[in-house]
Amino acid sequence: MGTSCVIRSAVLFLLVALLTGCCGKFFRGQQDLVGLGISPANTTITPGTTQQFTATGTYHQPNGSTGDVTAQTTWTSSNPAVATIDANGLATGVAFGNTTIKGNCQCYNTSVTLTVGSQSVNLTSIAVTPATPTIGVARTQQFTATGTYSNNTTAVLTSSVTWSSSDTTIATISNGGQATGVATGNVTITATSGSISGNTTLTVQ
Repeated sequence: MGTSCVIRSAVLFLLVALLTGCCGKFFRGQQDLVGLGISPANTTITPGTTQQFTATGTYHQPNGSTGDVTAQTTWTSSNPAVATIDANGLATGVAFGNTTIKGNCQCYNTSVTLTVGSQSVNLTSIAVTPATPTIGVARTQQFTATGTYSNNTTAVLTSSVTWSSSDTTIATISNGGQATGVATGNVTITATSGSISGNTTLTVQ
């Protein structure tokens, strides 16, 4: 095979890889995911008690909308001797220690840490900062989500919460909490983990 044939084959392979993407599809449909989040994060339960985990998918269309994909997610525990997890995302504490709870949906994987200890610790609130920022159209703003727990400890949850914008025609927000101004107006930016959420207002001018 000549050099030109090798080059053409390599270019063709790269084009196919780029078009195919993660799930082996040339084109993504509306219900194809572009991101996956698991909540709650950094939770502690006691042996014999349970914790329900939920998976939220970010769809390709429309406009990065989100939805509950818990039932479509494959759940695993890295250490079943510490905690097990069933097909519905319900974890059960077995013995003291830490385990990684992993979710896989379509071709996306994400994980959180579950601790089994002597005292249950639950997320009680989420603060989104900075509060009420203002940006211009096509400009970005990075938000941070900080969780407060029932034992008065805090943790940064920016990468594990589910982010949403109340109006994506004014501002969109990524899985990592970075908002982008689209048009002038005000939107509510919300960070959610399980049943707990926090929000702030973003102004685009």
